[in-house]
Amino acid sequence: MERELSVGGVFGTAFSAFRERARVLVPIGFAVSILFSAIAALLGQGFVEVIVANIVDTAYFAFLTAVAMVVLRDAGGDRPASSAGELLANALPPLPVATLVGVLATLGLIGAGLLLVVPALYLLTIWAVLLPVVVVERPGVFDAFGRSRQLVRGNGWKVFGIILLLSLIVVVTGLPFVFLHLHHVGGELEWRLVRALVSSVTDPFMVLVIGALYYRLLDLGRPSVLE
Repeated sequence: MERELSVGGVFGTAFSAFRERARVLVPIGFAVSILFSAIAALLGQGFVEVIVANIVDTAYFAFLTAVAMVVLRDAGGDRPASSAGELLANALPPLPVATLVGVLATLGLIGAGLLLVVPALYLLTIWAVLLPVVVVERPGVFDAFGRSRQLVRGNGWKVFGIILLLSLIVVVTGLPFVFLHLHHVGGELEWRLVRALVSSVTDPFMVLVIGALYYRLLDLGRPSVLE
């Protein structure tokens, strides 16, 4: 195994896992996206409601991350693929802590962003694998931040490049639908359904990339048999 972080290798692992499990991941992504979108819509647009909606959105990505980590674990361990029920069951236990960690990270990024862009990008990089750390290793809330930084150390620029490339892919994929929404093509219900359909593909792939990055960094942190 190569003793360096490969951007192509991370995306290749994620794409392979998505292709093999798309039949399960896409329906789960669609159903969960519809559920969390409905919850956010019911909350309204007040200040408190917007904050709660952001927490709900964080919980959504924490849930998908937990599902993705099981998919990657199955693929990496040459074990039988977990069923949809097993994926969902494995995603629930770490959800509360993962959501809390995600909310704290979001607050940290917003605070850093209000100061300068560079600190926010730095935090985005060192906390890149924060949710996979919580899902797989189950550390304490604050220990998870240190663990993510430890894993990223020495590969910061490549991790930043992976996050940047992933962000560009997500933005480019979503641009046509944002255009349609801004020009009021279709009603609110149609827009939410279309957004859920797009999210059912892009969001699972996104968390698979982050999960693949976590496992690769984990491998790099282990001593080589030749050392």
